[in-house]
This record gives sequence, C-alpha cells and structure tokens, in this order.
Amino acid sequence: MKCPYCSEEMKLGVIYGDKCSLKWISLEKDKGPLLQWFSKGIKLSDVFENNSIESFFCENCKKIIIDVEDKID
Repeated sequence: MKCPYCSEEMKLGVIYGDKCSLKWISLEKDKGPLLQWFSKGIKLSDVFENNSIESFFCENCKKIIIDVEDKID
C-alpha cells in the first residue's frame, strides 16, 4: 500500500492488544474521562477472539493506517 501522505510503500503489520480489547473513542470535551469508556466508538479488536488488527506503517512519515470497515458501533 502506498502512503497517502508521502507516497512511499507502507509495511503491513498488526497492532496487538494484550489484556483489553482495543477501541477508538472520541475525546469530546463535554464528556468526562470515565464516561468516554462507555461511549460508542470503533472497536478495533476483541480480547476473546482475535485481539489484533491489521494495519500499515509508513517508516518515512511515521504514520499508521487502519481500515475500520465493519468495526463501527
């Protein structure tokens, strides 16, 4: 995959979670830190199934890209 920022070739890999599932949540200012964990978000992995997600890393610009299709709550 070509990096959308610099057009260099990206490396395929995985982001792996240890004890907890990985989930992206918004840092909206109107919610406290505790309530953010119960917010809807994008569940990237499941600790009880496959606790990793495929991703691409660009060594040139130090960015990681994750496809979240079918993972949005």
